[in-house]
Amino acid sequence: MILATVSSDPEFHKDVRVALDGHLRFEAAWDLTYADASRLRAVGPEHQCILIVDFADLPLAMPVARAVDGVPQIAIIAVKGGGTREDLLQLMQAGVREVLPNFTPREVRQAAARASSTLATAGEILADLYAFMPAKPGCGGTTLATYATAMAAELNAEPTLLLDFDIRLGVTSFLLKAEGAHTIVDALLQSDRLDLDIWSSLVSQIKNLHLLGSGPMDFSQRVPTERFMQLLDFALRRYSVVTVDLPGTMEEQECETLLRSKRIYLVCTPDIGALHVARRKAIWLRDLRLSDKVSVVLNCVDRRNTLSVDDIQRIIQLPVRHLLPASAAEITRAVQKGAVIDTVSGLGKRISRIAAEMSVSLPSTKKPSAVRRFVEYFSISAARDVQN
Repeated sequence: MILATVSSDPEFHKDVRVALDGHLRFEAAWDLTYADASRLRAVGPEHQCILIVDFADLPLAMPVARAVDGVPQIAIIAVKGGGTREDLLQLMQAGVREVLPNFTPREVRQAAARASSTLATAGEILADLYAFMPAKPGCGGTTLATYATAMAAELNAEPTLLLDFDIRLGVTSFLLKAEGAHTIVDALLQSDRLDLDIWSSLVSQIKNLHLLGSGPMDFSQRVPTERFMQLLDFALRRYSVVTVDLPGTMEEQECETLLRSKRIYLVCTPDIGALHVARRKAIWLRDLRLSDKVSVVLNCVDRRNTLSVDDIQRIIQLPVRHLLPASAAEITRAVQKGAVIDTVSGLGKRISRIAAEMSVSLPSTKKPSAVRRFVEYFSISAARDVQN
């Protein structure tokens, strides 16, 4: 493996070397300026390279990131970058996933370790990832994510996983009466040491649906983005289909999840307030170059709606792919039973069409079992903040 550092400051190269000394082994180390970063073209498919770029000078550093965007054998880390939301957006558009606003030896070591792990598993077949995001709270994003994933689990030949990333206010477990001793917060706290034994003790199983739902937590507690990504990485390597219920707050972990997603379901209702927020999120998704992945789901549609679908599409500036009828009584009955909505009902039929989209392209290579049987048990065995 090659270590390449890019900066105009000689101390930067030295500091990186000192931080990583004794922690990772490299066959070669390149100290590059921005001007001679073209040397990175010499990294062929047979090599692997961790590229650490000094983003203190954004205009000089950004072309370096763009030059290696999409090169699978190079994992880039941006140091002293992403200090503002706009800068972070630019970095993500350039394919940068590891962003350290400040230089600390510990964070550089952790980022390099993650980059090394990513390079080591670059050839793996990962799950199809589907993200559900509400335009605003109350649009029904969680309800749709839960029932669509449960229906997809019935269609898929392998277990299908639902992750509730709304760790404070999520209700996925409540909808299916799957509230147990463990939640996704427990998994996040153990994200750096997950294995099949720990996973089996955490995940709830309802037939072919596997669930990590949210639960009560301290509202003042912040979970670092890296823990969400460690959890997501573990899941994507062990399932064929993974869905994530997002709160829609547009934090860094949401952005990273959306960038990895095969399809994004933006759930909206026909009221003006929801449409206004949906338009803002559509602009945000377009800035991330994700518009082609977005399917707008218009929820709670009935004859009393004053706006036509054409009007709504002009407001949001994205096409509406799915229309779901208002059916509060049907959802209430399902919640009371802890059951999935009947696929023969009006609402169930529409949701089942979304579920079918999540079950048509399973990877050809079978994943290792994501859980262990009871007889296999012998034991059950905070990093960075992005400045806004």
